[in-house]
Amino acid sequence: MADDNEWMKLPTEDKCSHKLWRARVAGYEEAYKTFQTLEHEKSPEFSRYLGVLKKFVIDNNPVAQEKALDAVLAFVENAAVAGKTTAEIVSGVITKCLNSSRAKTRDKGMEIIMMYIEIEKQETVQDELLKGLENKQPKVVAGCILALRTALREFGSKVLQLKPIVKQMPRMLEDRDKTVREEGKHLVVELYRWIGAALKPQMAHFKPVQVTELEAEFDNLPKEKPIPKRFLRSQQDLKAKYEEQAAAAADAGVEVEVDVPEDVDPYDLMDPVDILSKLPKDFYDQIEAKKWQERKATLEAVKVLTENPKLEAGDYGDLCRALKKVVGKDNNVMLVTLAAKCLADLATGLRKKFSPYAAQCIQTIIEKFKEKKPSVVAALREAADAMVVTISLDAVSEDCVAALENKNPNMKQETALFLTRCFTRCTTTTLPKKLLKMFCAPLCKTINDTVPDVREASYQALGTAMKVVGEKPILPFLADVEPIKANKIKDCCENAELVNKKGVAARPAKPKEVVAPPAERPKTAPAKSSVPEDKRPKTAPAGKVMGVKKAKPGAKSAAGKKSSSTAPAGGITENALADEVVDAKALQLIPEDTLKQLASANWKERLAAMETITQLIKDLPKPDIPTQVVVRTINKKPGLKDTNFQVLKLRLELLTHLAENAVFSLCTASYCLADTVDKTGDVKNGGAAKAALTAIAEATSLDYVCQQGINHAFEQKNPKNQSEMLLWLAQGLREFGLKISVKHVIECLKKALGATNPAIRTAAVSVMGVLYMYVGPKLRDFFDGEKPALLQQIDAEFEKVKGEKPPAPIRGLTRKEEGAGEEEEEAESETINIADLIPRNDISDQIKPELENQLNDKNWKMRNEGLQKVINILNEAKFITPNIGALPEAIKARLGDSNKILLNTALTICQTLAGAMGPGTKNHVRIIGPGIIACCGDLKPQVRAGAVAALNAWVEQCGLAPFVEGELFSDALKLENPNLRAELLGWLAEKLPQCKKLPSELNQCIPHLFSCLEDRNADVRKKAQEALVPFMIHTGYDQMLRVAGKLKPASKDQVKGLLEKARGNLPEKPGRPVSAPVAKAPETAKEEKTEKTAPRGVSAKPRLGTAKNAKTAPSKKDKNKEDDGSLDAILKANNAKEQRIKDERTLKALKWNFGAPRQEYVDQLKTQMEANCSKHLMDQLFHSDFKQHIKAIETLTKGTPSLKEATIASLDVLLKWFTLRFFDTNTSVLLKSLEYLQTMFVMLNDEDYHMLDFEVSAFLPYLILKVGDPKDNVRRDVRNIFKLMCKVYPASKMFSYIIDGLKSKNSKQRTECLEELGSLIEVYGINVCQPSPAQALKIIAQQIGDRDKSVRSAALNAVVSAYMILGETVYKYIGNLNDKDQSMLEERIKRSMKNKKPPSTEVSPEERPKTAPQIRPAPAASSESTISAPGTITKKPKIMVDRREPVAKPDLISIDVDDILNDEVEVPKSRLRTATGYAELANTGDASAAINAVLSQIASSDIMTSVQALTQIDEFLKMDSSSDLLEPQMDQLLLVASLQLRLIYTKHMGDDNNPSKEEVIKLYRCLLGILLAVFQTESLAKVVTRDVLKDLVSSLVTALLDQRLEKLEEGVQLTRSINVMVVKILEKTDHTVALSALIKLLHEAVGRDTGTSKYMELIMKCSWKMVRMLPNIINEVDVDIILGDVHQFMKEYPLNTWKERPCGDMPLRTMKTVVHTLVKLKENTILNHLTLIDDQNSEIVLYLQKVLNTRIGNPGLGSSRGEQRNGLADSGNTLKQEPGTKAGKLKTSRSTNEMLAEIFKKIGSKDNTKEGLNDLYHFKQKYPEADLEPFLRKSSQFFQDYIKRGLKAIELEKRPGQDEEAPEGPAEVDTSMYTERLRMIREKAWGTTGSTSSLGSTSSSGNTPLAEKEQGPDGDVEGTADKYMDRLKVLREKGGLAEDVENKDPDDNRLAGEFPSEAVNPSGQETRTAAANVADLKKRLERIKKAAHVGDA
Repeated sequence: MADDNEWMKLPTEDKCSHKLWRARVAGYEEAYKTFQTLEHEKSPEFSRYLGVLKKFVIDNNPVAQEKALDAVLAFVENAAVAGKTTAEIVSGVITKCLNSSRAKTRDKGMEIIMMYIEIEKQETVQDELLKGLENKQPKVVAGCILALRTALREFGSKVLQLKPIVKQMPRMLEDRDKTVREEGKHLVVELYRWIGAALKPQMAHFKPVQVTELEAEFDNLPKEKPIPKRFLRSQQDLKAKYEEQAAAAADAGVEVEVDVPEDVDPYDLMDPVDILSKLPKDFYDQIEAKKWQERKATLEAVKVLTENPKLEAGDYGDLCRALKKVVGKDNNVMLVTLAAKCLADLATGLRKKFSPYAAQCIQTIIEKFKEKKPSVVAALREAADAMVVTISLDAVSEDCVAALENKNPNMKQETALFLTRCFTRCTTTTLPKKLLKMFCAPLCKTINDTVPDVREASYQALGTAMKVVGEKPILPFLADVEPIKANKIKDCCENAELVNKKGVAARPAKPKEVVAPPAERPKTAPAKSSVPEDKRPKTAPAGKVMGVKKAKPGAKSAAGKKSSSTAPAGGITENALADEVVDAKALQLIPEDTLKQLASANWKERLAAMETITQLIKDLPKPDIPTQVVVRTINKKPGLKDTNFQVLKLRLELLTHLAENAVFSLCTASYCLADTVDKTGDVKNGGAAKAALTAIAEATSLDYVCQQGINHAFEQKNPKNQSEMLLWLAQGLREFGLKISVKHVIECLKKALGATNPAIRTAAVSVMGVLYMYVGPKLRDFFDGEKPALLQQIDAEFEKVKGEKPPAPIRGLTRKEEGAGEEEEEAESETINIADLIPRNDISDQIKPELENQLNDKNWKMRNEGLQKVINILNEAKFITPNIGALPEAIKARLGDSNKILLNTALTICQTLAGAMGPGTKNHVRIIGPGIIACCGDLKPQVRAGAVAALNAWVEQCGLAPFVEGELFSDALKLENPNLRAELLGWLAEKLPQCKKLPSELNQCIPHLFSCLEDRNADVRKKAQEALVPFMIHTGYDQMLRVAGKLKPASKDQVKGLLEKARGNLPEKPGRPVSAPVAKAPETAKEEKTEKTAPRGVSAKPRLGTAKNAKTAPSKKDKNKEDDGSLDAILKANNAKEQRIKDERTLKALKWNFGAPRQEYVDQLKTQMEANCSKHLMDQLFHSDFKQHIKAIETLTKGTPSLKEATIASLDVLLKWFTLRFFDTNTSVLLKSLEYLQTMFVMLNDEDYHMLDFEVSAFLPYLILKVGDPKDNVRRDVRNIFKLMCKVYPASKMFSYIIDGLKSKNSKQRTECLEELGSLIEVYGINVCQPSPAQALKIIAQQIGDRDKSVRSAALNAVVSAYMILGETVYKYIGNLNDKDQSMLEERIKRSMKNKKPPSTEVSPEERPKTAPQIRPAPAASSESTISAPGTITKKPKIMVDRREPVAKPDLISIDVDDILNDEVEVPKSRLRTATGYAELANTGDASAAINAVLSQIASSDIMTSVQALTQIDEFLKMDSSSDLLEPQMDQLLLVASLQLRLIYTKHMGDDNNPSKEEVIKLYRCLLGILLAVFQTESLAKVVTRDVLKDLVSSLVTALLDQRLEKLEEGVQLTRSINVMVVKILEKTDHTVALSALIKLLHEAVGRDTGTSKYMELIMKCSWKMVRMLPNIINEVDVDIILGDVHQFMKEYPLNTWKERPCGDMPLRTMKTVVHTLVKLKENTILNHLTLIDDQNSEIVLYLQKVLNTRIGNPGLGSSRGEQRNGLADSGNTLKQEPGTKAGKLKTSRSTNEMLAEIFKKIGSKDNTKEGLNDLYHFKQKYPEADLEPFLRKSSQFFQDYIKRGLKAIELEKRPGQDEEAPEGPAEVDTSMYTERLRMIREKAWGTTGSTSSLGSTSSSGNTPLAEKEQGPDGDVEGTADKYMDRLKVLREKGGLAEDVENKDPDDNRLAGEFPSEAVNPSGQETRTAAANVADLKKRLERIKKAAHVGDA
């Protein structure tokens, strides 16, 4: 027994599958309780039972089975995953439950099936039930039929698909089992109950007995329409609403109205028949047979096929053309009748699919209406009526109008009757005013026809149209109809009977059926009245005659002239009064004396009379003012032609007052309008006249005043009046909106453009600019025929307003009749439709059969000629009508052409056709569309691109609907062409979200879309996934899920997963209720009742209104509390931003870059924001109502102080959301957005947050768009945001974005951007300009020539701001300007310099502009700088002090010679204390931004700011990774250093307020320290560009020449340091760049008048230095560039011009020296380096040839004295080169290598060392370019030095009379520091102070630099003992001054080996011996030390 109860310990799942039935029962009961008690529908507990549920329902034990069914029902009702089990559970229920003998089992099984339908699995359920009909057990079949009937009864015909059920009816009724037959019969009756007569055609194949029985059952059915008793889950909120309404109606005792559902169309239940394949094979031949009997037999065969009620879709073009030809051209009336019937059957069987052929066929039928035989006419009527329902009436409107104007009375009569029948199917939507107007005009003519039948038909047509649209809309078009005829039209209107779309007569207006509401059925609408309101406008009574009392537009005015027929209906009209009546009423109102004064010749009396009348009128109340009387009285002679301007002004002002404050009718306006227009050109009263016209337009209509006024102005031919009227019209359009007849205005503008007076043309162009804002680019098409100059002016005007939206109207009709608002809006929309105004040409006559044959010719050349003819026809016609003959078929054939050239031409023609035809393209979509789409699958990309362009052109004209209706997309996606699928799906993904509504045929694309998801091609799969959301927007998730349910099991899960993922990206539909609606009054009892009746699990889908939501729906008060309480939770602080940045970088997310936001961007943003924003905030942010947006912004504003971290974490998505608001038109939202942004940026600044490029790039470009907003307050807020952003983002990067804003066509935006750029330059210095000051200023200067005055002014101001910093250099940066712009700039600069205020001596830290959030100004009292680390930090770093000691004077006791010789050279270091945080700089994610921020401070005019920035860079350079990060910024660094040097020279050194200049010295030290550190790093030094290096060297040389440095305490040391810095720059940078920069500097110095001779001298010395380096660096120098620079120098300064130059010819000789050296090193190969010299006859080329010839003629010249002098130095340089540098020698040959090997063997042996050295010396003389480096590298450093010394000694022995040069030191050593130390020793020893000049000075000033570096021709730095001996000798001189040595003339006509004497030995010192004694040097230093000690004592 214990074993039997063991199962009780098992878990529930195991119990349910236990072998004991009792265990299973217990398990099922536990499962039932579990399913009922689980709170959440997505609980994982439900998923545990998915695999075992099928076993529940097929349990063999009846008792257990019942319990199992209870558990399954609970599972289906409560589990979200229940849908996954539908197929297997329903299948099990069918096989094991529906055939059960137990009633409870059957009922529970049936309830499970119904519950699956309720959770929206009806398609799967129906499929399983239909499969069950094939079961062999009759009980199962009967059960399935019963289930179908129950589902139909419970849920209605809209939930189940009836067509598959209808197909099974014969099988059910003929089953051998009686129960099955009975159930089938009941199912048919239930079907009939729902679909009615639509079922009867399907009963045609039933047995007569069955039909009789069924009809008897049908008669017993109740008459009222059935309604559903149960609802799907998605309809539960609707059910709750209906139940509430039903309960409320029951309480009130009112019955419920029932909305009768639409009848099912029998057509939908039929299967289509393919008749094209069944056509007779010889049909097309027989249809053209000569014998009519053969043609008749063929037509009869076709007639049999076309009688099928539903036809399969296909290409019926050929068949229709053949039948149409018979109708149009066959003379046999029998055949015409037969063909017409065939066409009618085709149209009936195809319905909408017949639309491609309908228009052409109807055109033929209308032409055939002239036939008189009734049988033929009847067939034609039937065909026309069947065809017209497949297309819109607009498609055949032109044909009908033409037929009504035909002379044949039969054609006019039948066409009018045809229109009558068409009108009966129309509604107010399908019969708009545009069509009504088109048809009424000819019909109004035909009612006057002489033939009575024509008149009667016309009356019927007009009456039916009046019945459709109502009397009021049609009356303006019947204004000229006589009253008798008008009454007949009204009679026809009353007798007309409208029919619905299916041709069934519409029921007359009667009370709807009223029934009591069923217990479970919701109420459809509250009962208001037993008689429903008619939405159609009521017609006037028949007895009322039109146009008598209430005058309509077009009624005759009192003056006898007809007013404009286009005057809007809002204008007030009245009858004209007789003159006697006017005089009498005037006497009653105005005193007789006043009237006499009004006509007096004395102007003063007239003035007094007008003042009296004006006062009288103003005192009267509005209803009592007789406007017509007053206007006609004051208009009496002289009236508005009064010659006195004061009287005239009073008259016009009174007119204005009357129009604004009285009832002003069209009749009254007609009396004063012409005279008022004449006064618009008056000098003094023109403004008053325009004001009067504006008031009249507001009282009547703008269109009326416009037409009457402009017509009158152009009739008078007064140019002033014409131009002023046009200007008034331009202003009127801005104030009133587009409430005019555009066509009339365009005609007037064409006249104005042809006027000879330029003012008229200019005014016309102004009007066109305003029109452009409303109409768009198509406006220009009307003026293509104008002169080019005019077109240029027009285009310029269009560019000004391009992108601007038309302003909101501020004026309009002051009196609107009730109900007129909608009509006016409709009229306005019609006016804007520019396509209707374009005159179109009919080209059908030009599409001849010859052209068709040519287009279809086998020869491609002939086809090409045909296509070219088509292009010519289209180009000549420009705009064409939709009637283009047989051209569509011919083009369709060419779209499949094998010749790709012709295919591209055909696509181009299609694109042209769309633009030329306009909206008429929709008539040809079904013919040409498939061809265009097929081209999207071509293998060639250019063909696919052409196809997409053509598709875009067609969709732009006719939309996507015609393509979808024709099933073109679904047919294309069927084809397994990967190119076609990928291209088409990508295109659809872009276009579908832009469409509002598409036909249901789009659903047919879904199966093919799913197949594309599994395509083998990756692109197809990707595009298909992208298209899921766009398709889902139109078809809905449920529909796509239903289609996915029919897929194979392998595909189903994958597709459903993708659908679920795409569902989350669906945009919310506007107006979607968030929760279930609740009753207005808080009736808690009813709410509780609703809760109880709501089924469980309704809350499964959050997108739907749920019972849980309805249950907790808060009251308004509670809701406010909830909102207030959730303020802190609206934003969340998380790390999602990092993932968003990563996704965008890896292209997983769309980059936020667009011209206008597309839906895909909005969807992506919504998805991203869900992680950071609360649900409540998300609903507000993405709501369709702008008021919700304002609430969201207010919520964010309130939460900003408490949500700082969350705001920063969500900053990127918040900024993106605000960019979307910038594209909204609502000003309130925009202002709120800008207000919040200011608050947010203030918070970011307080938090020291540094914005990322990722955040700014998605926001700032769109903010810049709003800086050009027309509203001042918007622009002001945007400017404030710019200022705030500069505090959290580098100003230099801001500059780049703002300067891009200058590309805009909006002049206001350009002006604001220029002003902001000028402000940035003024505040942050010139270095803020990006990418460089030169490029930025050049872009800004281009705006000086702008047409807009404000743009010009802003550009000038920005350049002036740069001028204040750069001075004259700004002209070099901005480049060449035209004379006008240059003069404006100079004048502005001159004025600015006059108005410039003297600089303030005290600048507080608060007033100083803060350039970056990382840097804080130091307190004035402190000499130490407080610097924050740059980077994206959000908290202030702690400040730490550097422990390094400042540089102090050396202690003499500690000085040692070894220290002097071995220590590294150091430039004076900055004494600034550094801040921490620099190590983190290279590790930050935005290091580049941080570096930019610091670099932008170096050029600051504030010294301490610059010093702080330099200190940060100095610390940064000490890190290992600094060079990699700083390398891209090198040019920028050196540029700002150069600018700061200039600033020191021009500003700081001249500032007398700071005599000590301590800060200047500190700044110099920092600059030189940074430069030395940079140029000691090879990777940084080599990337410097020429122009930047040129500026830097120029600035350094200028600083060297500054005599003011001598007055400073450390000026001499600074001068020497600058000297060293220049030499270091020349040695370390790229040598080509350095030499090219020096040549360019010398070039500029020669050409500059202000250049001093000393400046030029120093530049030349630098050049000589480079020349001496050339032998070692020749392989690194780009000789082409150097020769090109020398060529430019000699080209600008030819040889013959140097004699007269004041500076002498030294620069020319320097250039010659460069060329000589290059010739010496390159010899004849130098001629290969002339690539940059265009002119082969230039002086440089001739000079090179001369030098080469000289060297060839004197072969010994190479060993001349000069070369010998340099040869030894070359030898020395060869023996020891700097590490890492390339050898300056050429590779040796094999024989030379052997010689060198022998020589080095001798040197290595003890006996032959001296002989080897002599051999090596001679070898060097013979082969000066031989490379010794490979041999030297193998030896030790000592051995290399030994060889070097030996060669030097040999050279001295062989040249005893020459200067001895100091031997090369073992390593490169800088002597400047040692010199400075020795100077300090001397000062301490003897107390000597004063400035020492550079050695080798050429003037008494002692400031000539580079002397320390110019001691040898090799240019290398001295570092030997001789040099220091020389330094000691110099220091012994009194005062430490160098000896002035007279320079010799460097030019003694020597050739390449010679150098100027300064270059060889500029100091002029005597030669020294090479064998210096180091010991002697030490002794001398000891003596100096002792002397120093004595001095101290």
